[in-house]
Amino acid sequence: MVAKLTHRVVATVFALGLCISSASAFAATTHRPISDFLDTQGTFCVDPPTCTIFVPPVPNFVAFTDTKRNLGISFDYAGLSDDPVALNGQLGTTFSGDITERTLQDGSVIVTVRLHTSNALVYVIPFDFSRPGDNQFGENELLFGTRATDVLAGAAPALGDSNFTLEFTNTAPGLPIPDFEEFLFGAPVAGRDILSVTFNGTANGSFADGTPGKVHVTQKAILHNGFHGAVGDGFPVENIILIRQ
Repeated sequence: MVAKLTHRVVATVFALGLCISSASAFAATTHRPISDFLDTQGTFCVDPPTCTIFVPPVPNFVAFTDTKRNLGISFDYAGLSDDPVALNGQLGTTFSGDITERTLQDGSVIVTVRLHTSNALVYVIPFDFSRPGDNQFGENELLFGTRATDVLAGAAPALGDSNFTLEFTNTAPGLPIPDFEEFLFGAPVAGRDILSVTFNGTANGSFADGTPGKVHVTQKAILHNGFHGAVGDGFPVENIILIRQ
């Protein structure tokens, strides 16, 4: 379900050659349905030809980490936990949002994906940054929330609402929107580079000991800054905050 990801990996994967364009450089803006993004999530094969699923039965998607608190969070913004392969609509995950493409004078575009997700499955684990290659989202103990397999076994899910914004360049309007994982682990595509990622969400549920609580997550990636100083890993904001109630 969830890809193995630390933000330092994200920062090193991309070799960005970006320029800032003024509003006058845009030739046109068009809108596309958010389904153009959702339909491609969970489709990228991280390790062909094996195509490992890290937390079956849910297809892989990108999780987030907090380097200060040593936490990882799976917040299913794409609703893959609720698809027919996994929970088949039991969670009631819904979406709203849109995609805009701003065409530049040279014919390339800046694509902005804005996605709001409700009733997304959420769980939090301790994350060990000395073991970035391990399948920690599939194997580490749960601190908060439940995996899809737990829900299938009768556990109450932790559900949350999130907002996700992805901005990237592409070579022309109307091209397929990639799986978010493809940006992180796929071969570079000329003219297609991430500019920024913003994610925030709140979920209610229970801790592993049964105590009710909630989790807040805020992530901000700025991937065209040269990776210096406080934003050296590309993520100046990466907070996962657990609250007992």
